[in-house]
Amino acid sequence: MNNLFKRFLVLVLFLLLSGSAALADSASDSSVCLNCGREFSGTACPACFETSGVWICMDCGTRNLSDVCMKCGKEKAASLALQAEDSRLLTAFPAVRSLASSGDPAALLRLGRYYELGVCVEKSPDKAVSCIRASGEAGYAPAWIHLGNLYYDGIVFDRDYAKALDCYQKAADLGSADACWYIGSCYEDGTGVEQNDAMAMDYYHMAADRGYVDAWMSIAYLHLRGKGVEEDPVKALEYYEKAASLGSASACDYVGYLYMTGSLVPQDTEKGFQWYLKAAELGNARSMYALGYAYQCGQGVEISMNEALRWYEKAALAGHSNALLLWNAYSK
Repeated sequence: MNNLFKRFLVLVLFLLLSGSAALADSASDSSVCLNCGREFSGTACPACFETSGVWICMDCGTRNLSDVCMKCGKEKAASLALQAEDSRLLTAFPAVRSLASSGDPAALLRLGRYYELGVCVEKSPDKAVSCIRASGEAGYAPAWIHLGNLYYDGIVFDRDYAKALDCYQKAADLGSADACWYIGSCYEDGTGVEQNDAMAMDYYHMAADRGYVDAWMSIAYLHLRGKGVEEDPVKALEYYEKAASLGSASACDYVGYLYMTGSLVPQDTEKGFQWYLKAAELGNARSMYALGYAYQCGQGVEISMNEALRWYEKAALAGHSNALLLWNAYSK
């Protein structure tokens, strides 16, 4: 065997070995199908047969391989982010899984919800917690709050108030206003921690100062009942109205109730009606129902059964069961 032939054999052997290694490396690399959300290795998804890497533009519906839509110019990253937030779970899933695989904290939380609910994937509390915890550890406060709620409610796994409080504290440390309110409520109720109204007040103020407007209602309630502070209905009303003026639908509804009934304030049905109207405009179903009743009975407004039915219908569509009963009774 001459030297030239030996060199040829070595070269062929080298190319074969290199090719095998490359195939092995490519087989170990998995990707997410952006059409159905399945994880796979190779050039095409074995479930839906879509080509690896193909994404569909959320703006114009064009199939693309490059990072920019060939038709409308939308960037792939922006399209995936938009798709991941879609309220249709099946539509959102491929983008959620793809973004989660790259470590996106918000997508990791959403993927955890899929495992929690058993939608598009097999239900798995362990995988749900793993994804949600990874999101939180990446600095995403809403993940810690959600995990805390899971421990608090005891729906996915056994209730554990201490773990819930720990998760809320992690979110609070990241600057979450909502988490501060949750911690405050734990101190107020003595859930997972020794009951302490003063600590509850501190956390409620922290939540309010960070922009959680409903926390002013909790502060108002503590003043109203004299919990941790002197009983002070005047200051309580001040905080209820502050929450309402800052756009809290619940506070607007409650202030409307106070004026309608003359609780804490002189009765003023016209003011009560206006606060109910503001709450209804913010989506509060109870206030929609109250407006229907106000029109039916002439509380703060002239009687109008047509308007009453209109508000009962709005309230029913917003989920108020009594409003649905009244709409069915009077609309025929």
